[in-house]
Amino acid sequence: MTTSPLIHLKPRFWLVIFLPFTLLWSSCSNTKDTLITRTFHNLSAHYNGYYNAGIKLDEANEKLATASQDHYDRILPVFQYGDAAKAKAVYPQLEDVLKRTKTNIERHTIIDKRGNEKPNSEVWIDDNHLLYGKAQFFKHDYFDAIESFKYVESTYKKDPGHHLGSLWLAKTYIELTQMREAEEKLDYVNNQSDFPKKNKWELDAANADFHLQTKNYDNAIKYLTRAAALVKNRDTKIRWLFILAQLHQQKGEFKFAFDLYTKVIKMNPKYEIGFNARLNRARCSDGTSGNNEMVRKELDKMQQDPKNKDFLDQIYFALAGLAKNEGHPDQQVEFLNKSVRTSTINTTQKALSYLELGKIQFEKKEYRLAQIYYDSTTSLLTNDYPDYTEILNRRNSLTKLVKNMRVIENEDSLQLLASLSPADRQAKIDAVLQKEEEEKQKLKEEQQSNQIFHQSGSQTEINNFNKQSGGGWYFYNPTAISFGLNEFSKKFGNRKLEDNWRRSNKQSAIIDQDNTQDKEVLSDDSTSTDSSKVTANDGKRKADMLKAIPSDKAALEKSTNKIIDAYYNIGMIYREQLNDLNASAETFEKLLQRFPGNKYMLQAYYQLYRLYATLGNSVKSEYYKNIILRDHANTEYAEIIRNPNYASEKANRKTDLEIFYEETYRKYLNGEYQEVLTRKAQADQQFPKSTLAPQFELLKALAIGKTQSMATFEASLQDIVRNYGDDPVKERAQDILDAIHARSGAPTPVAPVQSGPATTSSLYKYIPDTTHYVVILFQNIGGPIDATKFKVKLSNFNMTNYASKGIDVQDILFDARKKILILKSFNNRGEALQYNTALYDNDDVYGNTDPADYEQYVISVNNLPALIQQRNTTEYTDFYRNFYQ
Repeated sequence: MTTSPLIHLKPRFWLVIFLPFTLLWSSCSNTKDTLITRTFHNLSAHYNGYYNAGIKLDEANEKLATASQDHYDRILPVFQYGDAAKAKAVYPQLEDVLKRTKTNIERHTIIDKRGNEKPNSEVWIDDNHLLYGKAQFFKHDYFDAIESFKYVESTYKKDPGHHLGSLWLAKTYIELTQMREAEEKLDYVNNQSDFPKKNKWELDAANADFHLQTKNYDNAIKYLTRAAALVKNRDTKIRWLFILAQLHQQKGEFKFAFDLYTKVIKMNPKYEIGFNARLNRARCSDGTSGNNEMVRKELDKMQQDPKNKDFLDQIYFALAGLAKNEGHPDQQVEFLNKSVRTSTINTTQKALSYLELGKIQFEKKEYRLAQIYYDSTTSLLTNDYPDYTEILNRRNSLTKLVKNMRVIENEDSLQLLASLSPADRQAKIDAVLQKEEEEKQKLKEEQQSNQIFHQSGSQTEINNFNKQSGGGWYFYNPTAISFGLNEFSKKFGNRKLEDNWRRSNKQSAIIDQDNTQDKEVLSDDSTSTDSSKVTANDGKRKADMLKAIPSDKAALEKSTNKIIDAYYNIGMIYREQLNDLNASAETFEKLLQRFPGNKYMLQAYYQLYRLYATLGNSVKSEYYKNIILRDHANTEYAEIIRNPNYASEKANRKTDLEIFYEETYRKYLNGEYQEVLTRKAQADQQFPKSTLAPQFELLKALAIGKTQSMATFEASLQDIVRNYGDDPVKERAQDILDAIHARSGAPTPVAPVQSGPATTSSLYKYIPDTTHYVVILFQNIGGPIDATKFKVKLSNFNMTNYASKGIDVQDILFDARKKILILKSFNNRGEALQYNTALYDNDDVYGNTDPADYEQYVISVNNLPALIQQRNTTEYTDFYRNFYQ
């Protein structure tokens, strides 16, 4: 038998052969912390999993960036993460990243004898944890990502790479709009001297993203400039230079913006960003550097390019900006109208062209025309546009203004008709009907040529409109017609002028028409039928106009009161909403001249006193001040003039009646219904016929609803409706009655009981005995509430009234526009409602802020996360009404 030559080898040779295998086997163990095991696990953790996972993550990022749709009508976002829906398209790559990094972590993390990780022994395990968190981030699993980044941040403190965990934690907070937490984390990372230099561009970009979202454009420019200089990726550098140009343009620094757009264009970017850089550059060209001609030629060339057919509206919009900068307002309007007419697919651009036209008319104080343009803007603009709330508020203010102007014109015209002889009145109405028929025919012709009146590009037509809309008889005023057209279009859309225009099923309309004619075939005789319809409609219209004419003293007085109310409303809209103080003063003076001694006389004097003081007209201000002090010395207005602190002092003083009512209301909130009934009887004795009597009656009725039969409850509500017809409590009582009747007499109480098993309502669960918060939502920037000052007022309110509660205030961004303040915490529903009632519309906290400008709710601790995650209050509002109001 032949023996193997290996048998004769000496022991040292066996050692040489098997030593590497022995070392390899021993290095695979993750319980030993030696040079060999660390080297093996580091190499494996890097090249076996991390490297390939990184490639997959890059693929996912590229797909997300490609799928993301940029809106060049607003400042672009720094990063292109995509939304949750788009993230689903890259789930396979992200799941692969999660799988690879998780396997890496499990196989190559060195642990001690107690089974704990030895974090300072590995180089690449922390990177795998970080990559794992990034995959969760791009999947929009933000809360899981936070846990991963926190683990990196807290576990690998001796490795500078742990700062990347802090950075991505900040980026996650930004995406969750938790800006306070994001700011704190960024401040921490910015102050770390050992932050990895190769990732400095990413830190600067995250800082820029934070400041961009909080509208601190100066800081955004500072950080994004640094990030653009450091980043290696060419497309990313181009994108950030474009955003920098947008920021300078937003700030009105057109020279900087022009140069940056030029730099972007010279870098030969992708078509879309290059196209928009050329358009924006045109709007930044002011001619100071002799660039206007070059820019105009470039735009003309773009205009001739067939592939830009659907972008002509944007090109004309850019030419309008160029004309504005050159000081040619007529050309600016002409190009804006061309932009509107050539708009095909880009409704946002059409809206922005209308907006510019509206701004032009607003600056000229042509508020009627401005209203039409702003109305068109809001009908086309999506509500995610950055300045949508401000635009909508201005549209609403202008609409209120125009409606009140129309009231004055309408009532003046009707009173004029009332003063005419019957024959003259008939002739005037016939002339109106003829005028309306001519306008209808003109409108029909314009619609057929797709040239709706206020959308026409003819400057002559716009000028004619301006001339006609200045006043005159109401029924000859085209403003009213155009305003009505807008209202019609918003409700019904652009309907073709035809019979049965309301019907979606024209066939049924034809059948109906046939039936009325004994199913005869319509021929030329239909023309006479249509004419008879028109005649019938004219007859009805004529009858309606005659009926509207004030025919007696009471009707004339009612008409006059409408005019007086409209004048006062117009004066306040000018002052409070449009900030046109001169127009406001002129309106109040006209009110006093036309209707001396009217019901708003004292208020008008006081408003004129304040207006002229603000305008610096001390003579007129003193004049109206002296009228108040001399002729109305015992009024609150006189007291306010004598004592500027009077209003705040009065707000802090509560009468015995108010205190008694508040205590009674708290009893109701706490479920002490029998005590409410007792205190209502006491109030009748102590405060007979008080101003709060209707409110006491409503509390009594609600307490009856909790303790007595449904019939008794209904009877008490009917008493309120019958006895307090002029008080708002009537509407509340009627609403409850309507709800009872809608339930067909079901014996369940209208309001839910305060205790009992948890009730589920879709997304939200009603648990009254758990911890509750009070939340306030309001517009973050540009709205009537200044967040910083508001929090100070809240703090003062809490210290004064609820010091023992130790109420904490936390604020986060609710969505792109709204901030939410969370006041916590309260032991149960009743406690929270009591505080909520005391806070709501409190003068010390909200001042003169309209309650429509904020939302205030009570919410349980279990429901708050769902509200924040939804970023929408619609569903919670319904839930809140059912269980808390």
